[in-house]
Amino acid sequence: MTRHPNPRVAAARVDALFIDRWSPRAFSPEPLTEADIASMFEAARWAPSSSNVQPWLFLYETDGPDREVFDSILKPRNREWAAKAPFLGFLFANTRTADGREPRTAQFDAGAAWMSLALQALALGIYTHGMAGIDVDAAHERLGVDTELWTVMCAFAAGRIGPPEALPPALRERELPKDDRKPLGEIAHRGKWRSS
Repeated sequence: MTRHPNPRVAAARVDALFIDRWSPRAFSPEPLTEADIASMFEAARWAPSSSNVQPWLFLYETDGPDREVFDSILKPRNREWAAKAPFLGFLFANTRTADGREPRTAQFDAGAAWMSLALQALALGIYTHGMAGIDVDAAHERLGVDTELWTVMCAFAAGRIGPPEALPPALRERELPKDDRKPLGEIAHRGKWRSS
C-alpha cells in the first residue's frame, strides 16, 4: 500500500492498516474524488462517542473559493507543504452545548472521529497528516465557528503520496515512515499505576 519502504514492525498481532498509517508531507496534486471524500467522512460519522453525542465538526476545502482562507490559517512551516495537498480540513470539538453543558469527553470523541477518518482514508490509498501548527483564533474567525461552543483541534491535509523531491530539502529527509513508537510496556500496564 505504501510507496516508501516501511521499517515499522508491530510488537503484537495488529492489522497492517495501523502500522502502514503515517503522516507524509509530500502529496500528489491528484484531486480526491467526491466518493473518496464522502467515504472518509462516513467513517468519521460512525466513530464512537459518549452518549452518541457525536461532538465533532469537520470543515474542508479542496480547490474551491475558500481554499486560500483555509491555507492562511496554517502556521508558515505547515503552509509550506500542506498548501500543496489536494485536500485541507479542520476538526472542531463541541466543548459547550447550546444549553451550557461542557461534555467532558468531547475532545476524546473528536479524536476518535479523526482516527476513523484517517484509517478509512488509508484503506482508500489516501494519506492524512494532522497538524497542531495552526492559528487557533484565525481558525474560528475565518471559518465562522463560534468559540463559545466549539474548540478547534487540528488541521489535516489529505491526498495520495507525492515525490519527496517536491519538498524543500529540510523536509525531504524527514519524509519516510519511522519505527519510533514507545514500547508497549511504557504505554500499557496491568493493575495500578506504579511510577518509579
